Amino acid sequence: MKKPATVVRRRAAGLNTQEMKDLLVYTADADALSLMRAVLTRPQALGIRPIEFHIDRHTGRDPGMVQSGPELTGMMKDGYHKALLLWDFHGCGREHRMTPQALETEVQGRLNDISWSGRSAATALVPEVEVWLWYCEPALAKHCGVTVDEIASLLRTFAKQQGKALEILKQEQPKELFEHLMIKGLSRTITSRDFEEIGRQASIKRLRECPTFDRIVSILQGWFPP
Repeated sequence: MKKPATVVRRRAAGLNTQEMKDLLVYTADADALSLMRAVLTRPQALGIRPIEFHIDRHTGRDPGMVQSGPELTGMMKDGYHKALLLWDFHGCGREHRMTPQALETEVQGRLNDISWSGRSAATALVPEVEVWLWYCEPALAKHCGVTVDEIASLLRTFAKQQGKALEILKQEQPKELFEHLMIKGLSRTITSRDFEEIGRQASIKRLRECPTFDRIVSILQGWFPP
């Protein structure tokens, strides 16, 4: 008797047919990977059940994710129940000719075409993953060994130089602001470990004030209710 094609494919890929993981997260860079890994180890705070997950990143970064992320994810569709694709909107190569929503719809359509329909989500992080850090400043400050007020003091001069209010910079140039804080203000080197440690300490409630993060949590709660 012939084995089902899906079973054959899974065995050829070295996957046990009884051991599909709950979730594949496919990111466009190591910082988002580290932050998501830290957050997913906190299921109770997210309002989901504990899950088995794997996080990988696209070697082509944000443009690569948009160009081939769904297709590469399709090669792993027999190993996971759900898939979540994440990339920064700024720097993805489409930000000047598409809205984030239009781009998400396009990428989602390609996921649907390769058997991820109903069990995947494509999310553009607007403008980039660093915006999440400014919704959890107490965790950022604690990680850096300073206070929230000290962070604000370090950044006011930079905001004045840019000719914008600090709160606007947090939304429009979150990465540039974070790099200025860490490198110029605190004389620190930025690594993906910073993102992971901040993610472990961050308030999920505060993070959910960020629209893109809140959307991801809502998706996860729908997929993996407690």
